[in-house]
Amino acid sequence: MLVLVIGDLHIPFRAHDLPAKFKKLLVPGKIQQIICTGNVCNTDYLHYLRTIAGDVHLVKGDYDDNPHFPSSLILNHPPLRIGVLHGHQIVPPGDTQSLAAVARAMDVDILLTGHTHRFEAFELEGRFFVNPGSATGAWHPTWPLRDPASVAALAEKAAAKAKEEAATAEKKAEKKAEDTKAKKNAKTTDTKKADDATKDNSSDSKDASKDGEENKAAEDGGDEEEAKQAPGPVPSFALLDIQGAVVVTYVYQLIDGDVKVEKIEYRKNVDSNALAQQRGAAGATATVGAAGAGYGQYGGR
Repeated sequence: MLVLVIGDLHIPFRAHDLPAKFKKLLVPGKIQQIICTGNVCNTDYLHYLRTIAGDVHLVKGDYDDNPHFPSSLILNHPPLRIGVLHGHQIVPPGDTQSLAAVARAMDVDILLTGHTHRFEAFELEGRFFVNPGSATGAWHPTWPLRDPASVAALAEKAAAKAKEEAATAEKKAEKKAEDTKAKKNAKTTDTKKADDATKDNSSDSKDASKDGEENKAAEDGGDEEEAKQAPGPVPSFALLDIQGAVVVTYVYQLIDGDVKVEKIEYRKNVDSNALAQQRGAAGATATVGAAGAGYGQYGGR
């Protein structure tokens, strides 16, 4: 079964449409089910998704105003249980341990979330976690303004420069102390010459200090660099090819105008007891108890 996982479209507020290259791929007749992680923000686009596949499930994002959208879902694809949550409930956003805690509370094998606008897929505690990212590449309020790698490189460069300047200052201080000691120990017979020499040294020292400050200011002005601007979110969505206990995830990302595809496989470790129980009958619809108040509406399939 081929399942499209898509979300964080934010149309028309942060994006006008899906990328044209994505729309060419998402054609009717190939996808059996669509799971939307929220923030569609436009009812017309929900109708568009239904033209791709009639079986559409979605959860309410923090920018969706439809009160009828559920906050979470659990879908059964025996022997797999798939939980769906937008992700703004996760604190901090996208935190792996918080996601794992939610997956345990929902008792699901696969947890699908969104909100961060960044694709992620990883396995933890025998469960599989997928965030399809933003299908439109919409901006996110917490997205960094500066490239983290560039910021780190500049910080490292500044630290090295500060260390070098400290070492230079220490050497100058040592030299000054040695010169002072030498002057005190030196014997001179010409007081006037000694006084003149002291005045000259003082004048030279002031001039040198002034020149050093000017040079340092010039160096600082010339070396000023700014961190590179962080690239925006990459448009992406995921296709899950579900075959029993095996799920092959294909992530589609629009990078530099080209669609790149990455393949990730998850295999549930199913023992005989789990097969017998199957964690609930196929298509069963139920209400989760206390934990379900936060995460528990079922959409059986």
